[in-house]
Amino acid sequence: MRGIGEKVWFIAAILILFLVGTVKEVKATSWVDLEPEEVMKRSKVVVKGVYDFSKTRKGSDFIWVGYNFHVEHVYKGHASDPLIVGIDGFDVGWADEFQQKQGKFLLFLEQAEGADFLTPVAGPNGMIQLLDGQVQHHNEKERESFSRFLKSAKGHPPDQTETSSNDSPVAILIVVALAVVAALYAAYRWRKRKESSL
Repeated sequence: MRGIGEKVWFIAAILILFLVGTVKEVKATSWVDLEPEEVMKRSKVVVKGVYDFSKTRKGSDFIWVGYNFHVEHVYKGHASDPLIVGIDGFDVGWADEFQQKQGKFLLFLEQAEGADFLTPVAGPNGMIQLLDGQVQHHNEKERESFSRFLKSAKGHPPDQTETSSNDSPVAILIVVALAVVAALYAAYRWRKRKESSL
């Protein structure tokens, strides 16, 4: 009996070592809580609006997933609407739930390593929840800091996107179709004139 127990423990140990050795990457996030002043200082862009979780835009090699963010106001830097903004994949659930309750976000954004888009400073530290225009935060001191920022910052509308309706595929197709019709009509008229002159 003793021999079987030792074999089971030995096989279990080998299996655990094998599993640990084959795991290449573990993605888990645990964010350090930053002071509001540090979040504001690190941010390159600050915007207010909502994520569009209806479709994933792009991923990155790290924890970030990029989604369209519909920008209502820009408080720092430059941003267009929509703006691709990253979110920690583990934060999508609670953020979507919050937005379904008519919540919005004041995002303090920075360029994170490994991401092709802006991301909230230190994950949820840079995602300030707004409900009816009021900062929602469990820490009173931090709520007051972000509320002061929001009241003192001069917001402006997002930059206009560079693509116009004239650049859309439908508009281009219509222009090409009209050019083809005009060329065919001109060829038809030229041929009729040539036939009538003979």
